[in-house]
Amino acid sequence: MFQYRLKAVVLAGGKGERLRPLTDCVPKSMVRIVGKPVIDYVLEGLRKLPLDEVIIVLSHKKLAKYVEEKWSNIIPVTTIYQKGEGIEGAVLTAKELLGKQMFMLAYGDIVISPKAYVRTLETHINSGADASILLSPKLDVESYGIAYVSENKIVNVKEKPLLEKAESTLAIAGVFVLPPMFLDYVEEYGFTDALNILAEKITMAPCFWEDWWVDIGYPWDILKANEYVLKDLKYSQISSNAVISSKAVIEGPVIIDDDAEICHYAVIKGPIYIGKGSFIGDHCLIRRFASIEENTIVGAFSEVKYSSIQPNVTISSHSYIGDSVVGENSVIGPNTVTLNILPSGVKVSRLHPIRIRGKMVTKLGAIIGCNVYIGANNVLYAGSVVESNTRTSPHTIITHKESP
Repeated sequence: MFQYRLKAVVLAGGKGERLRPLTDCVPKSMVRIVGKPVIDYVLEGLRKLPLDEVIIVLSHKKLAKYVEEKWSNIIPVTTIYQKGEGIEGAVLTAKELLGKQMFMLAYGDIVISPKAYVRTLETHINSGADASILLSPKLDVESYGIAYVSENKIVNVKEKPLLEKAESTLAIAGVFVLPPMFLDYVEEYGFTDALNILAEKITMAPCFWEDWWVDIGYPWDILKANEYVLKDLKYSQISSNAVISSKAVIEGPVIIDDDAEICHYAVIKGPIYIGKGSFIGDHCLIRRFASIEENTIVGAFSEVKYSSIQPNVTISSHSYIGDSVVGENSVIGPNTVTLNILPSGVKVSRLHPIRIRGKMVTKLGAIIGCNVYIGANNVLYAGSVVESNTRTSPHTIITHKESP
């Protein structure tokens, strides 16, 4: 398809501070979205391209081990630990490995269709431009880098502009094709200024992307990514190794992975994902874009909707988990309830109100970190955060933030 070869750099370092407490135990690129780490979505896209090498700049041994074990026999991948701070440090870490050739740059925390990577390179080649950036319209531009386009050329970029001052809604969607001189500009001026210098000196083409994409910057971005990925599910994928009671009810497209068990009278309303080795107890209700990751237990009579349950979690019986994210290795005691409608007037970056029975409401449940133990009969208020390694007593009401 392409008479063109290049290297790619994936920026997968950093601490993922805005994703805390979920990133206390896993790097941001290892957070699970519908059964796969975020990094898999990036590498599956890059795999479609004629790449001589994929250089992954990272900060965590866990991510390096995962990439080397899963991907080293699939694509020519090199992992390298980040030197220096911020996006500039990440980009410059790869400088010596890139040499003096064009390269693709990809953010390691983006969930998007593999077609976006192909589209970016095709646009770059067909336009004859010297550089190209994938752009996508967003309403809340104040949480993204944005680009200004004139006469089908990118003329300026700004990082997280004030909403009232933003004159563009085109967010930078995390995929670039760049010339080697960009690295010199980054070294001297910083990342954003380097892009603006390129825009002045050479032709930088916009590649417009109107389908979905998610930058995993905040915990609730995980929920949106699950929704988009599951919306693309056209038919059910149920493992022959899954054990499903004849008395369970399964509706709509679902993914039920190897060795999952669905017990009597459970109701599964797709699109949803149930991961490897997970257990869904009697009379459970799993619905509306829920993603139950591997080795998770959902006890009898519990309900999970529009939530991300990361691996190795136990949700005890008679609990309700809605619009929430639960980190790895956590235990939710019986009769726990997450409230999920934020008070009127509360604004959260990238969360938008929805209409329910004629009323506009913003939904967000609880954000629960890793290795948490929630006692029986707890109530977690909408938007509450439970820090990693926290233990709560029975009958606790968590209104905002709970720490160890």
